[in-house]
Amino acid sequence: MPVFVALVIGPLLLLCGLLTIDAFGVLRAKQHADDLSVEAARAAQQAIDPAQAIPGKAFVADPAGASAAARAYLAKTGDTGVVHVTDSGRTVTVTVTGRYPAVFWPTTFLVHSTSSAALLHGITQPDR
Repeated sequence: MPVFVALVIGPLLLLCGLLTIDAFGVLRAKQHADDLSVEAARAAQQAIDPAQAIPGKAFVADPAGASAAARAYLAKTGDTGVVHVTDSGRTVTVTVTGRYPAVFWPTTFLVHSTSSAALLHGITQPDR
């Protein structure tokens, strides 16, 4: 019995170790996509609409400028994403798609992350 156990346990431990490498790789890719979506949404919120902000009408994001800012941020990292400006320009949502080429599996894992940023302004509390 001990010889059988030694012959089976060795390959099982090796297999578990190899699968763990890819599992943690996918987890790292997911975390990276999450970080990118948060930062791209923040970058998009910096593109406010000056036609409404300068006269003091409203502080909202310019949809074209916000999309361009988020895509420019993602282009620097080599990733892609989708940008949506909603709530009359007050909310920007960015969805990032990341990839992890598996080391021990013949596949590439896709991971997705979505983050939103809300444009707030005010001196003592956020105005809406």
